[in-house]
Amino acid sequence: MRGGLTTYGFGGLLAFQTYVTVRVVLSKSYTRAEKWRQLLFVWLVPFVGAAIALSVLATNRKIPVRPDKDL
Repeated sequence: MRGGLTTYGFGGLLAFQTYVTVRVVLSKSYTRAEKWRQLLFVWLVPFVGAAIALSVLATNRKIPVRPDKDL
């Protein structure tokens, strides 16, 4: 039973790392060098690196401004 739980945990971590990798690669907000640095961080610091990279991606997302909105 314990081996199965470890396998699922590792599989979940691998899936999360892969998801963040795809998001970074497809992002248009970064240069090629910045993407490489982020990917190194994601894979060299498992889970924490991916979580930080994902949160940075979320904060860099451009929010469209409505022209009719009052300031």
